[in-house]
Amino acid sequence: MHELYTVLAEYYDAIYRRRAERIGEEIDFVEELFRKETEREVRKILDLACGTGIPTLELARRGYQVMGLDLHDEMLAVARKKAEKEGLNVRFIQGNALEIDFEEEFDAVTMFFSSITYFDDSAIHELFNSVKRALKPDGVFITDFPCWFYGGSFPVVWDEMKGDERLVITDWREVEPAFQKLHFKRLVQIIRPDGGVRAFMVDDELNIYTPREIRLLAERHFRKVKIYGAGHELRPNDRRYWLVALK
Repeated sequence: MHELYTVLAEYYDAIYRRRAERIGEEIDFVEELFRKETEREVRKILDLACGTGIPTLELARRGYQVMGLDLHDEMLAVARKKAEKEGLNVRFIQGNALEIDFEEEFDAVTMFFSSITYFDDSAIHELFNSVKRALKPDGVFITDFPCWFYGGSFPVVWDEMKGDERLVITDWREVEPAFQKLHFKRLVQIIRPDGGVRAFMVDDELNIYTPREIRLLAERHFRKVKIYGAGHELRPNDRRYWLVALK
């Protein structure tokens, strides 16, 4: 499991190139939420499940003091190289989001790229507790998660390039409605210039949450909770949601 974050870590930015190109818009929205919903100035941020640092580094570029934490050393190695190349002062540490031991150190905690869906309905309470401990009084937790119930055509196949290698990526999913589990499946074929091919199969189990469920779960831990759509107030047909929770 988690091949996407280990053996494919060096290809992660290429696979997610299109979303990485839009990360500025996402952080624009997050900054809007900082201004609109928070009750303290946000300067120091902990970015959980930071991966290769796509949002982490964008926050750092905007002048925030950011620390990135991820479970996988392979992803952090990529993030550190990018930070060094840009001359950004970001500390990246390896760790489990459920076991962080920070005590009221951050104005905000963030978690991007639907990472919260890796936590089931038991672990998500541990996550919220960890986040709450790490936040200063009136601090804010912001995370995004997808709508898995919209119609769509699967499988989805597309190409990307990393240097002179061509990536052919095929995504599909299998859903267990009764258990609200989604099996995210991805075949990544890496084609070298000489025609040689390496193939990797990703098969991760994710948890399906509705906005109402996330709100009810978060309200057990935070004093103020709101769900947004992608870049705006919640709308009926949104395909991505954002949780904003104040300590």
